[in-house]
Amino acid sequence: MALLITLLVGGCGTTVTFTRIGDTFHAPKQSPGDVDVYLSEPPQRRHRDVGLLEAEQQSDMSLDDTREMLIKLREEAARCGCDAIFVKGVGSTTGATLGISDHPSSTKTITATCISYTD
Repeated sequence: MALLITLLVGGCGTTVTFTRIGDTFHAPKQSPGDVDVYLSEPPQRRHRDVGLLEAEQQSDMSLDDTREMLIKLREEAARCGCDAIFVKGVGSTTGATLGISDHPSSTKTITATCISYTD
């Protein structure tokens, strides 16, 4: 029983994927704290879109809340050399829990544009 609980909780986090736009390489940032976050509109500074970031909870038992998901988005953006992220949407995906259709589950998703300043 303890092993089952460990497997279920251990696999419950957030997956972040990055899709690069174009072929320009950007060196990683020193720290995720160096990555600015924009929520209401993209930065007014001159910039270009580097790629798309997508964060999704691995299951409805994920221990990651929105704050933790944003931290993971900033970590991935820093690895990809982005100066900022612009959060485009927060949503959820509904599906069956462990393949059982009468027990629906819901996982949170966040999409963001990975940005590089050009000025």
